[in-house]
Formats: sequence, structure tokens, C-alpha cells
Amino acid sequence: MDFIRRFDPDRLAGDRFDHHPLADFESCLIEGVRAPHGAVAYERHKHDDADQLYYILDGRMSLDLDGVHHDVDAGSVVFIPAGTPHRNHYPHDGTELHLDVMVAPPPRGRPLATPAEPDERGGPGTGYVRAAEDIPGMEVLPGFHMRVLADRETGSGRVSFRLATVEPDSPGTPWHIHDFDQFYFILDGTLDIDIADRHYRAVKNDLVVLPAGVPHRNRNAGPGPESHLVLLVPEPLPGTPPDREVDFAATTRSFG
Repeated sequence: MDFIRRFDPDRLAGDRFDHHPLADFESCLIEGVRAPHGAVAYERHKHDDADQLYYILDGRMSLDLDGVHHDVDAGSVVFIPAGTPHRNHYPHDGTELHLDVMVAPPPRGRPLATPAEPDERGGPGTGYVRAAEDIPGMEVLPGFHMRVLADRETGSGRVSFRLATVEPDSPGTPWHIHDFDQFYFILDGTLDIDIADRHYRAVKNDLVVLPAGVPHRNRNAGPGPESHLVLLVPEPLPGTPPDREVDFAATTRSFG
């Protein structure tokens, strides 16, 4: 298992829309996407059974979402419920980069998208575009701040999508596990993370993959703040603690 997966935009095509799968799980599909000036992804389309989320990392996206046009800047989240027609294109100068999340991924052998009719509207939910800086934050641990970009309360019932900022003097998290898959995507700074019996340092554009049940702990060793996106798939049920602390230590015992 590669717990740390690198998104390197320079490895993608520079003259067309291109994407690189970072994690393809039963719970979700996560891709890094690069789109140069003038690119078009897909013509107007929809995802019949999958909710889709974008987080704009750099540049600007033009998005037609269920008949409404948006210019989406870096630092914004897009939520597209299953069945909602949309089209994204890139008339602006420069290169756009974004993280693309589909929950749940289409079954193997089936197309990612189906065409939408010109006058087709709607889906089982309401899509939106939100700038992260406009979303109120909260301090969940000393020096650990969180903004909820998408969750059950905003219509995203399959995934919780968050933006975390960690100060270097924050104590970090103890060893714990989750009943769901968790992913971090590093936006800035360095995150020191222990996963099972290995230590890693995750930096900008790294995706950290934490499958359900895998012990881990993390902290920001500095010198400056660290920020990362957080995906919880599926979102824990209301009233359910997301973390379960464990007393984890590797031993030499063998069960073979």
C-alpha cells in the first residue's frame, strides 16, 4: 500500500485537459487534474450515481452547473450532486489545477459520465460553489482549525470534505483509527505522520491515504503553519465520534 501518493502536474499533458488517478477505492475515486488555457473537459454531462467535488488548487475554472454559470477561483469548492448536468472549461489565461473526487466511483467498465441534453436540469440535490475563505472555521484542538467545505448538512451525504490548518505548536493527534476511509491532500507546509509502523513527511501536492482501520497519528513539526484538505468517506453518522484512540505498538509476534 502506498500511503503517500504524489500529484505532479508537470507529468500531465500541457496542451489539453489531462488527469491522473491518485486513489481508486471502493469508497471514492480521487484524481489530480490539469487544464491549460482553452481546454474543455467533457461536453455537458452528468454522473448518474456519483456525487462529484472539485477543489481548485490554482488558476480559474469556468463552470456551467445546472444551467448557471460560475467562474471558480483557486481556494473554492464545487459540489455536484449525482444526476446534475454540468460542463467545465478553461477560457482564462494560465493553467488550472484541481482535485476531483467522485463518490462513489462508477463500476469498473462503465463510463465516468453520460451526456446531458441541452435543456436537461436538476438532480436529487442542489449543487454549489463556495470560497473556502467565506466558510466559518472552528478550533477542534489547540492550534488545529477546521472549515467544513461539504457535508451532510450542505447536501453532501456521502462524504465530509474539510479544510484543516495546523499551527506548529499544536499537539497533534494521538494514535487512532477510523471506521471510514480518510484522505489528506497537502496544500501548504509539511505534515509529519505515522501510519502503522512507518513515519512519513507529507508536503504540498501529496495525497495521504488512510484506509479504514489503519492506525495513524500526525502533527505539524513546523516551522510554519500547515494546511490540508480532509476527506471522510463515508461521512460518520451524526453523534458518532469520528476517531477511536488506540494503544498501538509494533511487535515481533507472528500469526503465521
